[in-house]
Amino acid sequence: MNDASTVGVVVPAGGSGSRMAEPGEPAKQFRELGGAPVVVQTLRAFARHPAVGPAVVVVPAGEEAETRGTLAAHGVEATVVAGGATRQSSVGRGVAALPASVTAVLVHDAVRPFVTRSVIGSVAETVRRHGAAAAAVPVADTLRLGGSGPLFGETVPRDGLWAMQTPQAARRDWLTRAAANAAGFVATDEVGLLQHAGHPVWIVEGDARNVKLTRPADWRLAQALWPEWVKGGE
Repeated sequence: MNDASTVGVVVPAGGSGSRMAEPGEPAKQFRELGGAPVVVQTLRAFARHPAVGPAVVVVPAGEEAETRGTLAAHGVEATVVAGGATRQSSVGRGVAALPASVTAVLVHDAVRPFVTRSVIGSVAETVRRHGAAAAAVPVADTLRLGGSGPLFGETVPRDGLWAMQTPQAARRDWLTRAAANAAGFVATDEVGLLQHAGHPVWIVEGDARNVKLTRPADWRLAQALWPEWVKGGE
């Protein structure tokens, strides 16, 4: 698995971005960050990594040609396919579109452009050793349930809790069989799908900067962080 041609990445890019959308603005994955769409910056992070080879971007049906044009205009090579009704089905289509040489698959959110070389490499290496892995960070904030109306409820112990990030990754055959045998089960991420199929998933500590750009405040943070990110050579 040290050969990059055996490690592929699937980038689901089908979100509508409703929590960030403004009139006339494109979906969040196609908004410009540092002179290129977010999905382009995300793909570049994987293209630069020597452990990762082929890439597939999954977009809503009907947006394939436009996305291919956008990627080509920015010099990014990736296969573009139409997704399904859920993230799980979209990822499945992305996995199926990877070349036959790919035996391990990293799945990464299109709107996490601040993924580091270290996190990518650690997830890929852990998959090589153990079969499945995902990036996550320990929960640092105090957690409380919501109570009645505007009041707080009880405090939830945070010991042992992890906030999930991506990439989430596994052997290709594990992911494929897990999806095929899900029998109506729909997971919110690849870890949930793999665990449902009985596969253990190893924790790889992620990076606090590897944020998912979801809300307007995330976008403002990304714009402020990007110049330093580029200078740091991440």
